[in-house]
Formats: sequence, C-alpha cells, structure tokens
Amino acid sequence: MCANMRFTLAGGDRRLAYTAKALQDKGYAVRTLAGGRDEDYTQTDILLLPVPLSRDGKTLLAPRADDPIPLQALAERTPEETRVFCGMPGDAAQLFFRRGIRLYDYAAREEFSLRNAIPTAEGVAQLLLCALPRTVRGSHILITGYGRTARACARLLSGMGARITIAARRCSALALADGEGYHGLYLRELAQVMHRFDAVVNTVPAPVLDAQILENTSKDCPILEIASAPYGVDFEVANRLGLQVQIAPSLPGKVAPQTAGIIIAETVLNMILEGKTCMA
Repeated sequence: MCANMRFTLAGGDRRLAYTAKALQDKGYAVRTLAGGRDEDYTQTDILLLPVPLSRDGKTLLAPRADDPIPLQALAERTPEETRVFCGMPGDAAQLFFRRGIRLYDYAAREEFSLRNAIPTAEGVAQLLLCALPRTVRGSHILITGYGRTARACARLLSGMGARITIAARRCSALALADGEGYHGLYLRELAQVMHRFDAVVNTVPAPVLDAQILENTSKDCPILEIASAPYGVDFEVANRLGLQVQIAPSLPGKVAPQTAGIIIAETVLNMILEGKTCMA
C-alpha cells in the first residue's frame, strides 16, 4: 500500500473523527472537512464519506456543516480520478458512477458487519436497561432475525441472564439458533405467543411485526427497532396501540464512536490493500 496516500474525510458524525486519527496513527496524510459547500475536494487520493452516506437520499450526512450539501454537488466537485469510500450509498451511488468516479461501499464488507455487531449489541443492552421495567436477567426477550447483529445481541443478552427467543423465516436460521442454545420459532407463529415477551429487538429490514402481531403485544413490552429502512415494525399500528417503539439506528456510532471509527479505517485499508474493493 502506498505510504504517501492522501485521505480526505468529509461529513459524518463522531466516528469519522476517530477514523481520521486511526489513519493518521498509521502515517497517512489526512484532512477532515465538515462537508460544506465551499470546501475543496481536490488534492486527494481517497475521499472517505460517512455511513450512511445520507439520511434523506439527497444530502450528505454532515451534522457539523453550516448548510446541507447536496450529494449531486458533492459528486460534481469530486475529481474523476478520486476513489470514494462510503457506507450504504443507496441510489446516490449513481451520481458518482455517472461521472466515472469509482465509489465503494465499505459497509458491505463482511468484517465491517461482524465487528460492528458487538457495539450494536452493547447499545441494545444499554437501551433495554433503561426501557425495561424489570431486570434484563430473567426477562423473556424476542429477537427477530438471526443475522450477525441478532447473534451478537443474543449472546450478550443471554450472558446477562435473559431468556432468548429467536424468530426467523428460514429453518436453517432456527437450527443455528437452537444449536447455540436459544428457543426458536417461525415468524408466522409470533401472533400466538407475543404476549409472553418482556422486550422485542427487531433486526429485520422488512415488515415482520404487523398489526396482528402488535395487537398481541403487551403495552409494557419495549420494542427496539435497530434494522435499517424500511424497518420491521408497523409504526402506525404500534402508535395507535400505544406501544413503546424506539428506533435506534447507527448504534455503533452512538455507543462506541472510537471503536466504530477504527473499524471504518481498518475496513477501508483492507479494501485498498486487497484490491478487492466492493463496489456499491
């Protein structure tokens, strides 16, 4: 890897500040920009942008900027030879591709997802400690889905003494959950047993907690929505029923921004070193 590679980091939350420090500690030239309209995006080899790239699909995630910066304008000001790394670009990737700019999604990497699952699980535990009217120990907690994040949540909450149930669509996921010591059931069976749970953690980014299921959920049962859009909870129904739903995106950046920032730096460096960049 070229030791004199120049990085420019723009926008983002506290994570990117720690990403910048991690890159500087490895000897790279790094400058950070708030994401403003008049900033210079030339004289750089790598433009490193936040995860997610945008909250609204139109402007860069840049809470420190004085004014929102449209992604269209950012793409137009980025030199074609610059390689751009960001997380979860969505349809905005086309703005860069149309100009011939190489844009890569570091959030699509396996090591990024695996390592971020741990601070996410710690964030879930913190939220449940505040939301539950009882101790986590002994609570019956439902986790929908059984991907990387769900597994990390199950391990941590189980270690705190919670009784974990995994609900999933695929029998292979339920077999894995059973092998790891958790009770499993199919999502289609949830409506009949929802009244048994003290808390719910949804990790599925697709509608799974519908009206029939929510109508059988106790009003004392907090529901944590940690999936990405379009989410798994029918918020309109939940609101009508008076249920406690908390949307908790980007937990690694809120709970452990230093760890999350280092994960971004190491993932991007891995992608550059391997030359097997995962294009968005």
